[in-house]
Amino acid sequence: MIILEFGETFRKIRLGRGISQEALAKDLFSRETISKIESGKIYCPRGNYDVLLERLGVGDLEFKYIQANYSFTPKEKILYQLFDISLSTETDKIKQLLTDCSKIENDSDIKRISLILQAYLLISKDHDLEKAKKLVQPIWYDNLQKAKLFTINDICILDMIAYAFDDTTNQKIITRILNEIDDHYPFLKSLKCNVLINSASLDLDNHDFAAAKTSLTKAAAIAKANHQYDKLLLCQAEIAICDHDISQANYYADLLEEIGAEPIAPALKMEIESFT
Repeated sequence: MIILEFGETFRKIRLGRGISQEALAKDLFSRETISKIESGKIYCPRGNYDVLLERLGVGDLEFKYIQANYSFTPKEKILYQLFDISLSTETDKIKQLLTDCSKIENDSDIKRISLILQAYLLISKDHDLEKAKKLVQPIWYDNLQKAKLFTINDICILDMIAYAFDDTTNQKIITRILNEIDDHYPFLKSLKCNVLINSASLDLDNHDFAAAKTSLTKAAAIAKANHQYDKLLLCQAEIAICDHDISQANYYADLLEEIGAEPIAPALKMEIESFT
């Protein structure tokens, strides 16, 4: 991966945005200081870093992305691809990600991701759910259960392994995730929607229809606001299950099938069948 120098990246963005050195330096320091930053003669003062990026019209993450020649780090690539994986249909992608993970050493996130990917293969290829559960359970019991602060990666990883725990532990994890999102990451609306749907699934399994409907109603509102219509239809179908309206549930499942929502549609139809 080609990593540009900070000053070179800074100058590239400034010129591309048509911003003068004088405009960037205004009320902070002299134009000559900007020139020295761009030529690598001095470092950008940390206290002014965020202000300068704001004037350039980019955030820290985007700056680093441009600095890496419009590319993500190997770890970032793995994370972005991981959260797009479908359990049952993307075995080749899972194997490739496992290969990519093996190239990164001494990284706790990558070690957890490797376990998740191995568990996915156990489920999709060997249909060994119990072995998959045992493989990923230590992610919670040996590590994240003790953590006082969750990162976004922690939250996403826990959401992906919620299937591996008993009802009591699962509910504890879900409650913790929802609290973390509300308290620290309110912008993770799509992830909150996923967690609420997972919570509702747990309640549906236990035939606690009132609790499931409460979670699904919240999830549906988020899905609608985010224009995630596949999740919205799923929520509406499961709300219909809570209301014991199987005909309406099947109506929404058929709509999901029509828009090609795989693997949600077939899984939902099996769920509906279990309540018929």
